Amino acid sequence: METLKKKKVMFVINPISGVYKKKNIPEKVAKYIDYVQYDYSIRFTQYAGHASLIAQQAVEQGYDVCVAVGGDGSINEIAQSLVGTETALAVIPYGSGNGFGRHLHIPPRDVKGAIHVLNTGKTVKIDLVKSNVKYFVSNAGFGIDSSVARRFKHHNQRGLASYAWAMVKELLFYFQPFDAKIEIDDITVEGSWFLFTAFNGNQYGYDYAVFPFTSIKDGVLDVITMKYFPLKKLPYIVICLMLKRPDLIAEATAYRAKKITIHGNKKMVYQFDGDAFVYHDDVTFEIVPQCINVMVPQDLSSY
Repeated sequence: METLKKKKVMFVINPISGVYKKKNIPEKVAKYIDYVQYDYSIRFTQYAGHASLIAQQAVEQGYDVCVAVGGDGSINEIAQSLVGTETALAVIPYGSGNGFGRHLHIPPRDVKGAIHVLNTGKTVKIDLVKSNVKYFVSNAGFGIDSSVARRFKHHNQRGLASYAWAMVKELLFYFQPFDAKIEIDDITVEGSWFLFTAFNGNQYGYDYAVFPFTSIKDGVLDVITMKYFPLKKLPYIVICLMLKRPDLIAEATAYRAKKITIHGNKKMVYQFDGDAFVYHDDVTFEIVPQCINVMVPQDLSSY
């Protein structure tokens, strides 16, 4: 009788993402993983960018699956090294917003549920977005979201309440719109922008989605641009976005695109999958269809 060859799985744990400690995750992995299918290893990240290196090593060592245990930033780092390889990305969403995991219907901060997806799920190919900076998985852009992400990064407390407080402070005291010219496929728009976000996945996180039907496998980006507006309109705009109705906002315009070029200023603050940084040159986004393998629930058909 032929012995079934086990698959090799690498769990990459970011110990500082999100608001929940991860000391007991190795014990939960040992409890719930299917030992008939898998042999596994666990590594903890020690610095920014370490997850990319670990994932690259996992590819070189012939691992079949690399599991990101952390938030969207951790997933982003690992995805950089898995593009175009046979090693599949799996996730145990354990960050603050967990937008990518929520898009794929993988339960956040639920090790048992996420490992059930690993044990019983399927491997599919999804799109990523390539830029001249790096790939992004869920969304990227500039404006109020990138400015809040930059401020949120320095908060001692994580979670939705802390993020909301960072948003309030940014809106009331600090935020200035960004002047930029943007090429969206064959359309060029120019202005002073409150928000520009390109979505590959369907949400920012915390179950907060702008577009109702964004797909991570359709070969296009869903884009929202929003010009600056009087602060008194903010409650109305927030409600429209929560209802996934950007079309009701006079200052907002939605696009679908395969390639985007942003001609910004020297102090542009961007966010890629929630990770904020300053970049001093033009930035390009280009969809790369079906370029990475991802493990998803067996019954997931629309994503």
